[in-house]
Formats: sequence, structure tokens, C-alpha cells
Amino acid sequence: MGILRSYAHLVRYREIARVAARYGFGFLADLVGQAAGFAFPRQRLEPARPGVYRLSRWGRVRCALEELGPTFVKIGQILSTRPDIVPPALAAELEKLQDQATPFSFSKVESVVASELGAVPDEVFSTFDPEPIAAASLGQVHTARLRTGEEVVVKVQRPGVERVVRTDIEILREVASVATRRSRLGRVYDLVEIVDELAATLFQELDYTAEAANADRLARALSTDPRIVIPRLYWEYTTRRVLTMERIHGTRLTELGAAKHAAKPGADTEAAEAAGPPEAARTGPKTAGAPRRAGEPQLDTRAISRALANTILEQILVHGVFHADLHPGNVVALPDARIALLDFGMVGVVPDDLKEQFGGFLLAVAARSPARLVAVLLKLGLAPAGVDTGSLTRDVDALLRRYYGVPVSQLSVAELTKDVLDVCARHHIRVRRDFALVLKALTAVEGTVRYIDPSFNLVEAAEPFAKRLVRERMKPASVLKTLGKAGADYAEFLAHLPTRLDRVLDLAASGQLKVKWELEGARRVFKELTLLVNRLALSVVLASIIVSTALIAQSAPAVLIWRFPLAEASFVLALVFGVWLVVSILRSRRF
Repeated sequence: MGILRSYAHLVRYREIARVAARYGFGFLADLVGQAAGFAFPRQRLEPARPGVYRLSRWGRVRCALEELGPTFVKIGQILSTRPDIVPPALAAELEKLQDQATPFSFSKVESVVASELGAVPDEVFSTFDPEPIAAASLGQVHTARLRTGEEVVVKVQRPGVERVVRTDIEILREVASVATRRSRLGRVYDLVEIVDELAATLFQELDYTAEAANADRLARALSTDPRIVIPRLYWEYTTRRVLTMERIHGTRLTELGAAKHAAKPGADTEAAEAAGPPEAARTGPKTAGAPRRAGEPQLDTRAISRALANTILEQILVHGVFHADLHPGNVVALPDARIALLDFGMVGVVPDDLKEQFGGFLLAVAARSPARLVAVLLKLGLAPAGVDTGSLTRDVDALLRRYYGVPVSQLSVAELTKDVLDVCARHHIRVRRDFALVLKALTAVEGTVRYIDPSFNLVEAAEPFAKRLVRERMKPASVLKTLGKAGADYAEFLAHLPTRLDRVLDLAASGQLKVKWELEGARRVFKELTLLVNRLALSVVLASIIVSTALIAQSAPAVLIWRFPLAEASFVLALVFGVWLVVSILRSRRF
């Protein structure tokens, strides 16, 4: 690591420690100091601000992340989708993170566009508005027009943000490494692996070609659906730091919902606000959309809700690729009753095995079967060694009992997701990221449709898909496919079995075969036995010293060592060890 890089890291370490202390997390400041290899004395850090403790603990976490900048805001937003990793209350607080920033100057925009596209904006585009329509921590969005006449939006990455993110990720990895070594919870959750997972997601957001590829893939998957519009991508004007897409004119669902609830005072407004956020600022710059103009026809919120619910379910269960962040700001209602999807920074993929397991998850919930749901959760998650399946089954059974007799029209995806992930977190089961993303996508869509139409129920809309899934599974072709896959797996196992058995027999014949076994709880028993034997040995030694001291004291003349009488010195030594032995026994509270 170069000197300048080391200095930059040290400055950032200190800044992180200072913010942690400012919001009342002094222990985190200590942890950051240990990771930096340089202690930051708390008395030299800024003390907690007056009144900061009026915020909840998780509220203080959110404020600290916002102050630390883009890396921490984005990581907080990603963690808000993972209640299996962070406490559900913290996940709910992180959903409020605001990703807004002061726009950077147009001269910097020109510099980035010139370095990426080979010319300044005025030479590349027919027109280019120097004022951004949105600005966030990673980039900002400008409207423009191509020389061929098409209206577009251009997202430009904030200069230097990748360097900042990379430094922060390196620091977080060091802090996670220290926490993993020094805490049991860090080892259970493998914090370094979690940081690496978050880093991969964050670096993908910094690569606008990845977002463009997501949009292209989703457009191909939904090309036969006349209800859904994906903005056209202009690859010739798209690079890692510049993204150019078609501009969509319509009404964002944030505006549609706000207008709908403004006309309904009282409880309806409160219910709507609880169902979904009226602002989408937390997700950063948008790549399309314009408000509905006066005189345009009234939009059918029921039809929009139904189209949005159907498309997310089809994306997950049929196409295997889905938009994972369909909150109200990322959906635009068009005058012709179609809907356009925006912002493709978070797109999930559903592999065949996940599609099958997710289907099993839905069927287990529908059948209210704890055993089946536990089996699915263990397949969908990374469970720690020695997980108590009996306790897990009882918790899942208690969860499902809360839904017995509840009409489908009253079920909530968000509540069910929270309950399931809460059980996983309680048993330290970290679900696979793609499954968590599926649950997050469904929760986001439920919040969106309830925001514009509080009477719409996503679970009811999903019921036909679940029934179709059951029918598909029962078809002879599906059964044969499952049997064929199982047969292929068994055939591969049997093909390798002779070789593996031969290897084991060779090791046994040469005397090199080793069998490793571990008796549950044996480590603790051996530790206590070792402690007991040590104390017994020390007691014997003390008794020997006392007896020897008594014999020496009776001898004449007195035995001296460096002018100190040996008998008295031995007695004092025995007394010290005896007191230490008694204190250790009393402190262990095992007597």
C-alpha cells in the first residue's frame, strides 16, 4: 500500500470513527481504530451531539450512514432488503435513507462526458440541459435530445466517486475482519463475506453498462407483454460512467398516489401513507418520466395495480428475471393504460433451482405446513452448523398459526416476509441473496399498489399463479423432468461410487484412514475437566509447600536464601497461591 493511499485510508478511518462517536457509538470507534492499527482516543473524538439520544438507536445508525456519504448510504439501502442479516427494526429504519446530494457543476459533467464519449455534450447531442433533473450521491441526470431527434435522459457519474467507494469498501473489509476475529456474532454471520457481497452489488451500480444490460435483458423478457414499456437504450451513448436512455412522458406513481390521497382527507390518507412512501428520493436519480399534464384522461389505478402485480409475478415465476425495486418513483403510468418501468440498477435473476424452491415456499405457506417450510428455508439459506431444527420447526409452526383462518384478501406479503426473515435471523440462517431480492421485490410492489389503490391485495393477485404452479408441477412432463433430473443425479453418484470406495479402502489398507468425530458438548466438558485437574494439582502443590515449610521451620539453624528465611518465604508463597485459588473458585460460582 503506497504512502498516499495509506494516508488517505487513515484520514477516512478517523472520519468514520469521529462520526461513530458523534452518534453515540463509541465502541464502533474503538473497532475502527483496531482495524486501522491506530487507536483513536475517545476524548480526542467529537463527543455525541446534544439531543442525539432523543433518536432511537437505529435512527442514529441511519443518520450516521447519511453523514458518511455515498458508500454507506448505498450499503444501508442494500441492507434494508436483508432483514435476515440486520434486525427487522433496523431494516425498516434503513428504508428511510435519503440518497440526495448537491449537484456537481456542469463543467465536471462536460469533463466526464468528454472522457467517456469522446466529445463534450454540445458536440454529442443536439441539445443538453445543463441543469440536472435529479442528483444523488453516485450521479445525476440531465435531459437531452439526440441529433436524430429522439428525447433522452443522460445519467452521468459523479467524478471521483468510484475511488471513494473503493477506499470505504477496503476499510469496511478490515473492520469486518477484526469483528469476525473478536466476536462470536461476527463468526456466525461471516462479516467479511457479507461485505464482499455488498461490495459486488455496489460496484455493479457504479458500472452503468451493467444497468444497461439489465434493461436490455428485461426488455427482451417482456417484449410480448403489451402492458409494459421498457425505455429504449442507446448503447452508442452508454459507457461505464454515462447512461443514455429514452425519455418517457407520463405520470409517476408517486404523483398519482399523492394526487389521489390529497383528495381523500382523514383516515384514507393515513392508510395510504402507511402503505407506501410518497417520495422516491431514497433510490437516487431516475432515468425517465414526466408529470401528467392538465387535461389528460384520468388514470385507472385498479388497472395499473393489476398490471404491475401481474408483471412482477410473471417476471419472477415465468421469465426468471425481474425488476427488484419497483417503488412508486420507478413506475410511470402512460396515457394509453400501459406502464413504464424505470431505473434498472437492481435487477434480479431467478435460476431454475430458486424458481423451484420459491414455488415450494409459496406452496408450503399455502398448505400451512411447518415441516415443508423448514425444509425449504434450510435449502434457501446458509444455516450455521448445529442449527436446532426442532426449535426452528416450532417457531415456523407458531408463525403459520398466526395465519390460520385469515382470508387471502387480508394477507400481506410484507408482513409474511418480515415474519419469515425474522425467524431466519433468530436462528442465524442467512438466506441466499437472490431469494431475499425476490421477497424485497414483492414487498416493494405491494407497497406501490397499496399506495395508489389501498384496496388492492397482492396475495389475491398471486393466487392464480400459485394454482398454475401446482398444476404445472402435477403435469406428467414436469414429473418426468423431476424424475429424470433425480435419475441423472443418482447415476452420477453411482458412477463415482466405485472410485470413491476404492480410495477409502486403499487408505484403510495403508493405515492412513482417519475418522474425525466430535461429541457434542465435549469441548466444554474437556475444558472444565482440565480446569478441575489444574486446580487439584495446584492444591497438591500447595499442600506439599505447607508441609515442607513446617518441616523446614522445625530445623535448626534456620535455612536462608539471599538473607530471607526459606520457611517464611515458602509460607507467604503458599498463602498467595491459596488465596488466588479460592478467589478463582468463588468467581467461577461453581462450588
